[in-house]
Amino acid sequence: MQVGDLVKYVGSAAMYCDRHGIVAKIFGFQRLGEMDSALVHFDGLEGKGRDEPGLGQVRDGLHPMAFEELEVISASR
Repeated sequence: MQVGDLVKYVGSAAMYCDRHGIVAKIFGFQRLGEMDSALVHFDGLEGKGRDEPGLGQVRDGLHPMAFEELEVISASR
């Protein structure tokens, strides 16, 4: 998974079910070189779900997702 990939949410949270988004950033345990999460932009969900204010979210339109919750539909390369 890399920045720019088109992804589909395949996890269990009903709000994101069958939603498609674009990977904006990947992150994880950089010290160990293991990337396991992504910030994904889902059109129409700005400020909702995992992007809601509170718990450190900044309401920037990006939703933190584990790689296991995402399926790459179209790679950016």
